[in-house]
Amino acid sequence: MDKERRAYEALLQTVNTRLRSARPADQVHHERQLQFLRDIDSQTPTPPYGVQRAAQLTQLLTEVAGDGQKSANADGESLQLISLWLQWLHELLHSRRQLLGDETQSLRDWLLQRLQQQNTNAVEMLRCLLPLLDALPVGVARAQLPQLAAIPLPSSMEAALLLLLCQDAVLGALTELQPAELQLCSQLASTLLHAHYAGSWLLQASQLSTAGLQEQQTLLVAHSLLVLQKIAALHAEYAQQQAPELLGLALSYMRRMDTSATLQLPHRVQPAQQSLAAYGQDADELQAASSQSNAAAGRRVKSRKMRSLAKQRTELVQPTTSGGAQEERLQQLLLQGSTAASNGDSNSNSDNAAGAQSAGVKQQRQCQVKLRLAALQLLGAVTKQLPRRLLYGYWHALFPSNSAGDADHLLHLGANDGNVRCRALALQLAAQLYYGSKPFLSQANDTTAPSNYTPFALSLASSVLAAYGQLTGILQREFAPPVLTQCLKCLAVLVQATPFDQLQMGFVYEFVPHVKKLARHMDTGVKVSALLVMEMLVATTRLTQEIACAVGLPLSERKAVVERQRHNVRAAPEFEQLCDSEEEAEEEQEEQEQEQLPNPATQPSIPRNSWLLRLVLRYLDCPGSAAPLRLECLQVILAMATHFALLRDHLARLAAVLSAALADPSLDVRLYGARCLDAVGFQMARQAQEQQQTEEEQLQLQQHLLFWQRLLQSIYVAYLAANSATLKCALCDALSNMGVCSFERLPQPQRNALLAFLLGCSSDDAADPLVRAAALRALAVYVLQPTLRADLVFVEHAAELALRLIGDPQLAVRIKAAWALGNISDALVAPSLEAKKRQEEKQRQEEKAKQQRQQQQLEEEEEVELDVELQEEEAEEEQEIEQQQETAQQKKEKKEEEKEDHAHAQLEQEEHISQSLLMRLIEAAVAACSDHDKVRANAVRALGNLLRLLPSAEHELMLRAMSKLLDCVRAAGSAKVKWNACYALGNLVRNRSLFASSGSLAGTLFTTLGQLIVQHANFKVRINATAVLLQIEHRADFGQHYAGMWAALVAATERSNALDTFVEYNHRDGLQQQLCLAMAHMLARARPDDLLTCRQAMESQLEAISGTWRRVAYRILPEQATALFNCGSMLQQRFAANALTGEQRNALTFLVAALRLES
Repeated sequence: MDKERRAYEALLQTVNTRLRSARPADQVHHERQLQFLRDIDSQTPTPPYGVQRAAQLTQLLTEVAGDGQKSANADGESLQLISLWLQWLHELLHSRRQLLGDETQSLRDWLLQRLQQQNTNAVEMLRCLLPLLDALPVGVARAQLPQLAAIPLPSSMEAALLLLLCQDAVLGALTELQPAELQLCSQLASTLLHAHYAGSWLLQASQLSTAGLQEQQTLLVAHSLLVLQKIAALHAEYAQQQAPELLGLALSYMRRMDTSATLQLPHRVQPAQQSLAAYGQDADELQAASSQSNAAAGRRVKSRKMRSLAKQRTELVQPTTSGGAQEERLQQLLLQGSTAASNGDSNSNSDNAAGAQSAGVKQQRQCQVKLRLAALQLLGAVTKQLPRRLLYGYWHALFPSNSAGDADHLLHLGANDGNVRCRALALQLAAQLYYGSKPFLSQANDTTAPSNYTPFALSLASSVLAAYGQLTGILQREFAPPVLTQCLKCLAVLVQATPFDQLQMGFVYEFVPHVKKLARHMDTGVKVSALLVMEMLVATTRLTQEIACAVGLPLSERKAVVERQRHNVRAAPEFEQLCDSEEEAEEEQEEQEQEQLPNPATQPSIPRNSWLLRLVLRYLDCPGSAAPLRLECLQVILAMATHFALLRDHLARLAAVLSAALADPSLDVRLYGARCLDAVGFQMARQAQEQQQTEEEQLQLQQHLLFWQRLLQSIYVAYLAANSATLKCALCDALSNMGVCSFERLPQPQRNALLAFLLGCSSDDAADPLVRAAALRALAVYVLQPTLRADLVFVEHAAELALRLIGDPQLAVRIKAAWALGNISDALVAPSLEAKKRQEEKQRQEEKAKQQRQQQQLEEEEEVELDVELQEEEAEEEQEIEQQQETAQQKKEKKEEEKEDHAHAQLEQEEHISQSLLMRLIEAAVAACSDHDKVRANAVRALGNLLRLLPSAEHELMLRAMSKLLDCVRAAGSAKVKWNACYALGNLVRNRSLFASSGSLAGTLFTTLGQLIVQHANFKVRINATAVLLQIEHRADFGQHYAGMWAALVAATERSNALDTFVEYNHRDGLQQQLCLAMAHMLARARPDDLLTCRQAMESQLEAISGTWRRVAYRILPEQATALFNCGSMLQQRFAANALTGEQRNALTFLVAALRLES
C-alpha cells in the first residue's frame, strides 16, 4: 500500500501541475484524470461515466498517449506522465486490483497494442500486463496468444524477462493448441532457441557488473526454458523435430552447479545411430512379441505395472509432497514426485551451508537452482514427446556410458547437486526415462567382446552397471528423505527393466544391503520405496543365484537355480546369504515385546536368511504401521507368490497375516490382502497338481487345507462388511483359486457353506452386477470339480445364474458370464466325453488284438506250401470266406454304430438335463456370438459343447447355431474367437445328425474349413481348423467334400514353411503335426475311389509332403507317431482284399511309397 500511495501522490501532483499550465481546451482531460484518481482513492462504487473503471482507465491512457505523441517534439513531459500512470497502475494491480473490476480486456488490449507499436515504456507496460494475464480462462488466453507472440523480443534484459513471464502465463492456461497457434508457438520457440544458440544473452554477460544484473540474466534464461518447456509439452511435432537443440539446451544448463561459472553456448545433442538401429520397433510391438514368446501354460501371476509416463506430466513440472504420497498410495505407486523439498528448500543441506554466506551469494544460488530446475523440466517435457525408438538415440547423453562415469548425465546431477529439489527432480526424471525401457535394456549383455570392436550389447550393459553404481552411491551417501525416496524408486524401475541373467553377477549384492538398511528407516516414504525395490527384485521371472541368495530362497530351490546357470562361465561359484544379524534379531524381538505383538515363541520360526519375509510380516503384525507401509508389504508378498518356495513353509503365519489384512480399517489394505490371497491360492493349487503322493507332499497338502480353513471365515466376514464392489470381486476371485485338492479335502459342512455363500452372492439381485459375475465365475470353476460335475442340480442352478447375467449391459459382466457358460457346458458334456474315451480305448484294444491275429494268420499261411490247383481252390474258398467275413464285419460295424447310438441315447437319458434349459442355454450362446470379441470367444466354446447335447429333432436350431459359428469363423476379428469357434465346430461335428440334416450347410462348413486351413495368417487358427477333421469318424460324413479337404491339407502342408511373421515360428511345428495327423486320419477312412484323387493332389507337392511327414513322425511322441508309421501298412491291409482297378492300384502303391517310414 505504501508503494501504491507514493505512486498515487506522484501521479496526482504531476496531473495538477499539468492542469495549471494547460490550455483551457485541454483542462477537461486533466480534470477527468483527477476525478478518476479521486474516485479510485475514495473507492467510489459507481464509475462517473457509466462505464467500467478498467475501460475508463483505458480511455484516459489513450488520451494521455495521444497528447504525448502531439507534444513529443516539444518536451518529454507526456512520456513522463505515461510512465507515472503505468507505475501507479502496476502498484494498484498488486494491492487493490478488485477496484478495476473483472472486465479488464480493454486494458490488456491497449497494453498489447502499445507493446507491438513501440518499445518506449516497455518495462512499465509489461509490469502492468503480467498481473492482468494471471489465471485467464482458456478462451481469453487463446485470444491473447497471437498478440503476445507478435511482440518482438526486447533488447532490454528486464523487458525480455517480463515478456517471457507474460508468455509463460498465457501458455500455462492452455491445454491444447489449434493449428494456427501451433505455428505461432513454433515461431516463438525458434526465436528463443536462436537467442540461446547465437549467444544473444551471453554477450551481455561480460558486461554484467552487479549481482542484480547477473541474477536477472539467470532468471531470463530460466524463464525462457520454462516457455520452451510449455511449448514442447503442447507441440509434440515441434519437440520431435527440434529434439537435438532442445535437449542440448536443457543438458547445458542442467549441469550448471557452480555459481561462479559463466554461461556458455549450448551444443546440439546428436542421436546415436547404433541405438536407433538396435531399437527398430516401438515398445508396444516388442512387448507384445516378448509376451507371446514367453507365454507359459496356465495362469501367471501378473507382474506389477508401474505408473505410466503420461500420468506424471503434472507431477514432473510441480513435484508433490511426500505427505501426499503417504496419504494417496494407490494413486502414486512409483513415480510420483514426492520431492518434499519443493516447498521446504530452506531446510536442505545446501541452504544450511548458505546461511553463512552473504545475501547476494544466496540469492544467486537460488537463481541457479531455478535455472537447473527449469532445465530439468524442459528435458522432461521433450523426452515425453519423443517416441521410444527416437528417445533411445539420446540415451548416451542422459545416462552414464561406463562404470567410470562422467559428469554429464542425470544420475550425476542426482548424486552431486547441492540442492535437494534438483537432486530429487533429476532422479525422478531418470526413473521416468527408465520406465518402459525393458525391451531396450533387454539387449544388454556383457559377454566377452571381440578385441577389434565393442558391440552395442556390451556398451549397453556397461551403461546399466554404471547406473547401478551411481544409484548405490547415492543410497550410501544421501540423508535427505525426499532424495532417498526418489533414488529408491528410480532403482525399482531399473530393477524391473534389467536382464539379470545376461549380466555379470555381483552388482545386486552392492545395493541390496543398503536397501535392506533403508527398509528400517524412520521415514515411512523411504521404507515403502525400499520395499518397492525388493518387490521388483523378487518379481524377476528368472532368478539368478545372486538374487536367490539375496531374497532368502530355500536351499533346495537355490540348487535348481545353480543348475540352470551351470553353463554360465561368468557365474560366481558361491554367494553368501544375506541374513538378519543377531543385533537386528534382538532389536526385532524387543520391538515385538514393546508393541505387545504375539509371542514369537508361539509362532512358526522363519529362518534369518529370509530377512525380507521376516521384515514384511513384522510390519504387518505391528498395529502402528502406516497404511502405505502395510500396503507395500502385501505387494511384496504378492511378488513372492511368483516364487512360491519363499512362502511354502510359512503358510500358517501367512494365513494369520492375511486374515488380519482382510479386517484392516483401510480399504486399500483389505483390497490388496484379497489380491494377495488370490495369488497365493493360485500358486498353492498349481503346486498341489504337480506334487506326487509322497508323505512330505501329503503333509504340505494338509497345510494348504489348514490355510484355507483359517481364512474362509475371514473372507465371509470381510465380504459382508465391505461396501466396495472391487473388494467383493477380489474376495470371490480368491475363493475361485482354492484348487481341487483343497476343495475335495474340505469337510462337507464347510464345502456346503462355501457353495451356499457363492450361490447367495451370485443370486443377490441387489448386489452389484460385477460382484454377482465374480461369484458366478467362482461357481463355474467349482462346476468342473469331480464331486460337483456329476451333480446336475448344482450345474443347472449355475446355468440359471449364468442366463441371468449373460445379457447384462456391462461388458465386464457379460465376459465373465460367457466364460462361466463355457465351463458349465464343459461340465454337461464331461460324462459323454469320458464314455467316449472309454469306448475308444476299448476299440483300440480290440483293433490291436485283431491285427495280431491277422499277422499270425499270414505267418502261418506263408509256411504252408500247396500245389497250384489246391491253392486255386483254397483261394476261391478264401475269397468266399473273406466276402462272408467282410459282410459279417460290415454287420458288426453297423451293430457297433447302433450300439454306440444306443449308448449315447441312454447316456443322454441318464443325464436327464432339462430340455427347456438346454434350449435357453443354446439361445443365449447364439445371441452372445454377436457380442464383443471377448464375449464371443467363450460363447462359441459353450455353443459347440451344447450342440452336442441337442437332439436331432431340433433341426432348425441346429442350423441356426451352426450358421452363427461359421459366421464367427469367417468374420474379421480376434484370432481367439476363430480358434475357439473351430474348437466348437470340432465338438459339433461329433453329432452326426448335422450331416444328415442339411447338405448345403455341410458344404459351407467344409469350404470354410478349407479356406482357414490354407489361407489364414494365424497358425493357431489353422491348427484348430485342422483339428475339426480329426473329429469326423466316418467317411460318409465327408461326402463329396473328401477330395477338397484332402487337397486343402496338401496345400496347407506345403505352405506351412512360409512364415509371414516371425511370431508364428513357435506354432509351425504344431501346425505341421496337426496336418500330418489329419492326413493319416483321412487316409484311414478312404474308399477305393478316393485313392486316385489323393495321388493327384500329392504328385505336385510330393517332396514337401514326404519331408514334412518324416520330420513330424520322428519328432512327436511315440504314441502319436503310431498313426504315421502304420499309415502305409494300414492302407495295404485295408485294400488288399478289394477289387481295385489298375489306376487305383497304382495310386495305392504311390501313396504307400510316399508315406513309407523306417521304424
